[in-house]
Amino acid sequence: MERCGEMIEAELRSSLQNYFHMTQLYEHAILCLENKLQESMLLGKMTVLHYRMFGGTDHEDIYRVAAAAEMMMLSLDIIDDIQDKDNEKMVWNQFPPEIALNIGIGLLTLPVEMILSTSFPPERKLQAARVLSQEVLIAINGQMRDLFNDIHTEEDYMIMVSQKSAALLVAASMLGTVLATGEWIEGVKLYTEELGIAAQIKNDIRDLLNWDHKNDFINRKKTLPTLYLLQSVSDKDRWIVDYYEGRLLFEDIMQRKSEIESLIESTGTLLYTSVRMKTHYYRYLELIEQLNVEPHWKEQMLAFAE
Repeated sequence: MERCGEMIEAELRSSLQNYFHMTQLYEHAILCLENKLQESMLLGKMTVLHYRMFGGTDHEDIYRVAAAAEMMMLSLDIIDDIQDKDNEKMVWNQFPPEIALNIGIGLLTLPVEMILSTSFPPERKLQAARVLSQEVLIAINGQMRDLFNDIHTEEDYMIMVSQKSAALLVAASMLGTVLATGEWIEGVKLYTEELGIAAQIKNDIRDLLNWDHKNDFINRKKTLPTLYLLQSVSDKDRWIVDYYEGRLLFEDIMQRKSEIESLIESTGTLLYTSVRMKTHYYRYLELIEQLNVEPHWKEQMLAFAE
């Protein structure tokens, strides 16, 4: 696994060269990829690790499949940012939206082609391509729920996160699993979902505290922290609810940052959501411990929760 990131990057660059023939398309896509390469490539590493963990042979095409998982994530990040208009620092948000959208569509189409171009047995390639397509469709359903902000309870939130965020981790892990075993292993889905939910709650805590364009309170997004905050405020602080329900404008509350921060603290919003996050992480750790694999594989899986 030492050269995993390097091998995935090589496949990402090669795939763009092989399939994006139009000069401007390739040049813009490479700029997007450079942003992506600054991240940890969690999905690709999950793909490779599951392939190895479940007995996959020394097949270098697994790095192309891992790159397909990362390409899927990049495409959805681009499309998500076009829809949410809340992440200006990313390079694709500096392109005209029609250019960024075309790149996103191209990158979303490319992963299946990458999988089918490998030399794995045909039936397993098809199975992997189907896994990817199915989980992307689940994520798109979750994104639609998120775009409509149609989240009123914690149960609604958990459904959305399971569809939108966790499904992408499931896709990455299951790609390696089905290529190694030819089987859908339900236990892989269960522990990967727990990791994905925990990671999303962690992100939502961050996006409640960051007072910039991506702040979930400012954008009236319904997340686990904001749902808890809204139901915990006293009558004298109902102006927060009024803001969320559109009866107050941002200009009406923009000078009340310190009040909002105090309410986040006094209502126990951070404590509650941190406990919920840790509950899912601990469940992930429990399920990993139940895996019937060698201890060194468990150690590598546990490292993803750090």
